[in-house]
Amino acid sequence: MKKLAAIFLCFVFVFPLSAGCARDQGSDTPADTTTSDLLDTSASDETSAETELVEDDLGDDIDFGGESAGILYWSDVQNAEFEVKEISGDLIGDAIYARNQAIEERLGVELKWVGVSGNYENQAGFVSAANNDVLAGGMSYDIFAGYSMTAATLALRGCTQNLLVLDYLNFEKPWWPDSLINQSTISDKLYFCSGDISCNLLYMMYTVYFNKDLVTEYNLENPYELVYDNRWTVDKLIELSTDLYRDLNGNGVADQGDRFGLVTRAIFYDSFFWGSGLTEIEKDASGNLVISENWDSEKTLYLLEKLCPFFHESGDTFTATDGAGLYNIFGSGNSLFALTEAQYSIKGFAASGVNYGVVPVPKYDSEQKNHVTILSFPYTMYSISFATQKANMASAVLECYASESYRKVTPAVFEISFKYKYSSGSDDVVMWDIVRESVSFELGRIFTTSLNNLSYSLFRNAVINNAAASWTTNFKVNRRVLEKLIENIQGTMDSLG
Repeated sequence: MKKLAAIFLCFVFVFPLSAGCARDQGSDTPADTTTSDLLDTSASDETSAETELVEDDLGDDIDFGGESAGILYWSDVQNAEFEVKEISGDLIGDAIYARNQAIEERLGVELKWVGVSGNYENQAGFVSAANNDVLAGGMSYDIFAGYSMTAATLALRGCTQNLLVLDYLNFEKPWWPDSLINQSTISDKLYFCSGDISCNLLYMMYTVYFNKDLVTEYNLENPYELVYDNRWTVDKLIELSTDLYRDLNGNGVADQGDRFGLVTRAIFYDSFFWGSGLTEIEKDASGNLVISENWDSEKTLYLLEKLCPFFHESGDTFTATDGAGLYNIFGSGNSLFALTEAQYSIKGFAASGVNYGVVPVPKYDSEQKNHVTILSFPYTMYSISFATQKANMASAVLECYASESYRKVTPAVFEISFKYKYSSGSDDVVMWDIVRESVSFELGRIFTTSLNNLSYSLFRNAVINNAAASWTTNFKVNRRVLEKLIENIQGTMDSLG
């Protein structure tokens, strides 16, 4: 029965990732395709879908004879991604189950899942568990699946292998994002990877939700049209949010009982930096890591000079201390915008009854070529243990894992859930595609632990502390520290085998 269920799921989940609603950002005419068209399950559409999804190059003749593949994963992950023991009727959970079954059956392996706490607060425990196993000769784990920050830490400790020299991984396939591979390859070495292999990557995309009813009530410009017309910028978000504060509960205090232009959390402030096309670490002509000159550029200063008064003087914003506070305000219909993670569409906004839409994080200005979507940290990076005696098998497992996730799990999470089940129409379908296609993996975030968290804390704290005026001085104080840390990362990467 389990095999039959898995086969059924494989069939159900196969449909094109690029389906319908192909409206260009600069076009004035939406595509004719409707949501109902996209969800049509006719036989002809199913056949077409199968031909549009890319297959891997693993073939049908790989058989590791029941070899176990030990996977150390972070057990306090926010959304299911790893071990699912049975079919339950949950769309995404069943897709994960089908993926795992396919890996085991295709490769002749047995996935051995071992979970330990490993989120932001528990990184040290996860790193210690991985490191200890490496020191013990790789007795338990072949693959590490950890919170994003831990991957670079493990690499710099020599706990993981260069993925570029292993047999079965093909980083030209669509389940491996070019932006990650290009940015994370240092000194011709790549020690961690992500993409479709981590469904939490999709959940953690930063995005902006807007209340359609408030747009109508206040006769505001349509955010969808602003994106299409290349006018969705930081200035426009601030403009639309201005003068929307209402003391609804009449207590004279701005709190969760009032109406705002924008609600977010302080940990999400950073998304404005990357959304503006700014970076922290770059590669020079020789491929070596260097500090980005735009980190302390006039553009960064101007951005801070926009954001600091917006969050501290306008009265039109509310910075929630937790996710519940953010949800309570936007979910009750009392904020025009909410800047947060994509997972909020599934985890609450849809159930709230708010008539909402979604758009990308705004550009700095209309001169900026593309939107940039950065990721919140709680997604998974995958690595192969330096000490494993089964690196060949482990590389096949990773490739198959990513490939099957691309065809089974990503459609369940992104195509069915985000774009259709929890969206309100064809415009949202287009917006979600823009958000996903603009995902960027900034080296400063990947190596944030080794950069003493300065890669995000400098800008974030400048907004928190309303410190635009002292940005240039503060950055100069920290610049030499950052340069030394970057030099240390480069030196370690050069020395790794």
